[in-house]
Amino acid sequence: MSRFSAPQKTLLVATPLIVLLLIYMFPALTHSLGRSRGVAIALAIYWGAVCFGFGLTIIGPRNLKRLYTRPKTANTLNLALAILPVVLVFFAAFLPITATLTPRILLLATLFAIINGSAEELFWRGAFIRHFPQDARYAVAYPLVLFTTWHIALALIKGAQYQGGALTLIGGAAIMGLLWGILAWRTKSIYLSTLSHIGVNMMAFPAVMLVNG
Repeated sequence: MSRFSAPQKTLLVATPLIVLLLIYMFPALTHSLGRSRGVAIALAIYWGAVCFGFGLTIIGPRNLKRLYTRPKTANTLNLALAILPVVLVFFAAFLPITATLTPRILLLATLFAIINGSAEELFWRGAFIRHFPQDARYAVAYPLVLFTTWHIALALIKGAQYQGGALTLIGGAAIMGLLWGILAWRTKSIYLSTLSHIGVNMMAFPAVMLVNG
């Protein structure tokens, strides 16, 4: 790995270790502390320490403005990559449950969507785009595999249920991660991918909350 810079090496080596830790931590905490408390603590660690903590450290605060640069011109493909996932999840997950939604679920889902979408795009797309701006293998493909794999941790949460089961959860992460990765790569920004990610989460999270009580 001599051709990589120190931050690149750190990102490439640390990220799979983080994924392994998450796959252990989520089921371990939910088994020992109960599902609600365990998930809350695990997500706080994931969002706070991994995505925001490690993500901001490896990116560097001075580079954030560039990562969140809004594309100057509208591009049909970029807009499609951003909007299509939200529309698909709206029809697949949100629309069928609209009659059973409550204001509390909508409020919590929106809050979690903003936190999760912002946190994950900062780390999974932002950090890799920042350090591998000219190499799609490491900016898109490498984090896509690991982003998809980390969702195994969610599938292993004690008592957790998902529409379509664990394979749908993991497969959906792979598809969305690919679209967001391509979008971030094309724009060299996580502005649109973050908005898209938040939108998808807002459509998907209410169903997850309903199914899991």
